[in-house]
Amino acid sequence: MTFIRQDFNDAAKQIPIQNGIKANVLAARLTALSQIGRTSEGGVTRFVYTDEEKQAKKLLHKWGSRIGLTMREDAAGNLIGRLEGSDPNLAAVATGSHIDTVANGGAFDGALGALASLSAIEAIIEEGETYPRSLEWLVFANEEGSRFPTGIFGSQVMMGEFTEKDVQRYKDTNGITLASAMTEAGYPPSNIADAQRSKEDFYAFIELHIEQGKQLEDANIPIGIVSGIAGPLWLRGTFTGESDHAGNTPMTMRKDASIAGAEWIIGIEKLPHSFTKTAVATVGAQEVYPNTPNVITGKSVLTVDIRDIHVETRDQLVDAIINLGTDIASSRGLTFTYDFLTAIDPVPVTEPMQTLLKESASKLGLASMTLPSGAGHDAMIIGRHIENTGMIFVPSVGGTSHSPEEFTSIDDCVSGTAVLKEALVQLLQEDR
Repeated sequence: MTFIRQDFNDAAKQIPIQNGIKANVLAARLTALSQIGRTSEGGVTRFVYTDEEKQAKKLLHKWGSRIGLTMREDAAGNLIGRLEGSDPNLAAVATGSHIDTVANGGAFDGALGALASLSAIEAIIEEGETYPRSLEWLVFANEEGSRFPTGIFGSQVMMGEFTEKDVQRYKDTNGITLASAMTEAGYPPSNIADAQRSKEDFYAFIELHIEQGKQLEDANIPIGIVSGIAGPLWLRGTFTGESDHAGNTPMTMRKDASIAGAEWIIGIEKLPHSFTKTAVATVGAQEVYPNTPNVITGKSVLTVDIRDIHVETRDQLVDAIINLGTDIASSRGLTFTYDFLTAIDPVPVTEPMQTLLKESASKLGLASMTLPSGAGHDAMIIGRHIENTGMIFVPSVGGTSHSPEEFTSIDDCVSGTAVLKEALVQLLQEDR
């Protein structure tokens, strides 16, 4: 399995300092963090409000303090480090990611972004320059939603999208409520409003993350400039026909809901590129009733995950998928109904931010390409409120993510961090 191995750290020792980024320090921190929550399968399980998370945040708190940041935790468990600028009236520039994982996940998803941002800030501090704007390091709680089914939680709380009442809705698989877990960890939900920040606190936010796909690796390009973050919309469609005996009902007399569902799946696959190159649609869940081999399906329920980086084209795609379901049902003498399970608006990245990141890569002699993010990230939440929000992707070997096989070379880790640092410096100097 591909995990952080000794050769990762050995390779780091051979990489010269790039734009102030020390490869050996970044590699050592990634390795140390990966040992907290290490599983027997070679992965990492580090859930929110657990001893593993507490231990990891204690380590990050120590690292942040050591480089000169003023460290604190907010009422939701977000870890925040701050470097004061010369003008306290200016909004801060922020960077960061998360350190929680999926069950038996990898060592780079979230963790790299959290530690790359620390390394970028460290390089800025070591250069000794003073900038007008303050700089904040943000390590968000519960981005993955692995323990409690409410991902990107910490950033939502910070931006005022999650209340004490919302906390009461969630339980983990052991029946422990989110509210009780927060209380046990020292973050009583009654204080959650104290974690909210004003959008005026921030001038810009940049998150570095592994791509979790193959586009950068296939193109042999080290830097991805994210053009937008696709917000997921989950549409549940139900075809209702008639359950009949599989042997006694002629093919011409059937109202088979499973066949209608299958036709819908095939049709959905063809629709996204009719709208944009960035749109995707996935039927990831399907249930049929009565789900018996010798009975024709009377009801088929399918859930479609629909994403695009532009809300207008995403919603046009949603309408087309609904219309397709209606037409299929009508042609087969069935009924089709639908409802929405979730709908999160996508967040496009502004052209000025994309340009800043491209120019930062170019200044360092690094090739870059523009690509959308199909997965959600904390930057998606921050970007709803802070227009000046961007993301940098670095390659994922084999496109693998959320598994012990997840890996990014130390060269690519350092390159992405160097670009992040360059962009942060440019933003810190802006006084408008």
